[in-house]
Amino acid sequence: MSEFGLRINNFAAGSIMEKNVGVRDRYDITEAMLINSLFKDYMVSHGLNVYKGESTRDIICITFKYGSRTYEEEIAHLNKRIKTYEKDTKISEEQKQQKIDFLNILKEKATENKDKYVRYTKDQLRILYYTQGVDIFYNVYGKKGKITDTEKIHYKMLFRSTGKAKIGSCMFIREELYEVAKNYLYMGIQLPKENAPIVEIGAYSSLVASSIVGKVKIDPKDILILKDVESTFLGDAISIELDNKGHCQAVKKDNYKLGNVLFDGQALIDHSLFPIWGNGYILLRQHMFKAAAFDCYLQQWFKDYYGDKYENAVIKDMWGNEHKVTDIKMVTTDNAIKWCKFKGITYDYWCERVKQDNDNWFGIVKTAHPSKLGDVQYQSYQMVNALDINTIEGAVQCTKDYIYQLKNDINIFLDYLKRNSNFSNDFEVLIALVKQDPEFEQCSYFKDRRDRIIQSYIANAKMGRIINNGDNLTIVGSPYAMLLYTVGEDPESDPTFEHENGCIQCYTERFDDGEYLAAFRSPFNSRNSLDYMHNHYDWRLNKYFNIGKNCIAINMVGTDFQMKNNGLIKWVG
Repeated sequence: MSEFGLRINNFAAGSIMEKNVGVRDRYDITEAMLINSLFKDYMVSHGLNVYKGESTRDIICITFKYGSRTYEEEIAHLNKRIKTYEKDTKISEEQKQQKIDFLNILKEKATENKDKYVRYTKDQLRILYYTQGVDIFYNVYGKKGKITDTEKIHYKMLFRSTGKAKIGSCMFIREELYEVAKNYLYMGIQLPKENAPIVEIGAYSSLVASSIVGKVKIDPKDILILKDVESTFLGDAISIELDNKGHCQAVKKDNYKLGNVLFDGQALIDHSLFPIWGNGYILLRQHMFKAAAFDCYLQQWFKDYYGDKYENAVIKDMWGNEHKVTDIKMVTTDNAIKWCKFKGITYDYWCERVKQDNDNWFGIVKTAHPSKLGDVQYQSYQMVNALDINTIEGAVQCTKDYIYQLKNDINIFLDYLKRNSNFSNDFEVLIALVKQDPEFEQCSYFKDRRDRIIQSYIANAKMGRIINNGDNLTIVGSPYAMLLYTVGEDPESDPTFEHENGCIQCYTERFDDGEYLAAFRSPFNSRNSLDYMHNHYDWRLNKYFNIGKNCIAINMVGTDFQMKNNGLIKWVG
């Protein structure tokens, strides 16, 4: 099978209706992909028909971009296209006439089928197909390539992933496989007929259908799940409130109660299970489970903490279940588990489903990775606009230095071509010609191309696309505090970070100990998401964690970092 998944058909909803009622000759189809996922693996082993290891008809995608037309709308549409071609000056008269003749033939066919047309909006089709399913008719071909018959497959709506919400597409599955797939995605949960949590089950059931780049095997019984901790403190804040006239106003609050959920959505996974290629972090998916897991010497921590009592020590999870510390391979909190939102689903039941359905394999959705640009990273114009005018000269210095190198160092320029080559430019050709004959760089053609490429780079820099010593780093919140919490210690007693006025301490091997850093939330849309950080090395973080240069630990205890920032961070030193 493909490393990316299985090819499937993506149908336009309106074309399905028009083809099935007989006013269109063929469906509007594009190619889509049933991506590699735990769901795909499960279905392949439970009856999904796969053709030559590359494609399947048992699952299709339907996009609700347009509905079906009435006869009058179809004629108006074809007339509009004819007028467009009549005014087209970019094609020959012969080509123009061919296209117009073809459209006139379509008008004649439309008139013949005048009584078959039926009007459905895209939203009406969505309701119809969601509730009643949809029929797709496939041609059956004989040995000589002629159509000998048609095959009808009835599909039922399976799920609509969050990634497709903006364009309104969703996955449908062959009716005979529907119950198998639904039982897997829903983890056997039976929704009540009234007040059913449709939104929640839709969002969480599709987690196992997330695209994965790899898998890691973890016995769920070896995962310690604890209640998360909220760290509260007093600080200054600006509250957006309504005045007595209903207008928004910013009200400054002194000594206002603030708080962080310390370990929201994160996990610590023992180094013995962590894949080498993970670079300190893997984003995991399983049945209604998602967590950002960081490389941790978890068992070493337990050995050091319990000493002689290590072999017999036990820790209770949030339900009171006892776990021998020698067996614990991962620690996370209740924010990572979504199945607990549904009545009747227990920890033991979830563990059994993970083992039964995927043999304890957890999908890895993404990992940390360094910038393609090496030690530097692009800043967006929003980030540049957030800087004080007095700092701009320093902020653009790295870009100015790089432009100087592009102009004066052929190796730097060739490296730039290599990093930015694609199918639409000639960068690979230029590299090959210089490699074949180094004297080629002295010819007028190469000099002209080099000058135009550099000028294009300068133009982008003037638009705010500058580089600086930095990278996109994945955040883990107060990881040593999480270790303390697993053994019943107070997480707010975390000694690896100290409180500083005006900045927040962090730990990353990407920068040197003691460096002060500017931190930008990515995507960055507000100056309020610009943070001042102090990189602080601590021997305990180095001993018990292997987060490397692509992750960053941030002090969440007693800081307002989490309230100001959600998601990943882009760093600039």
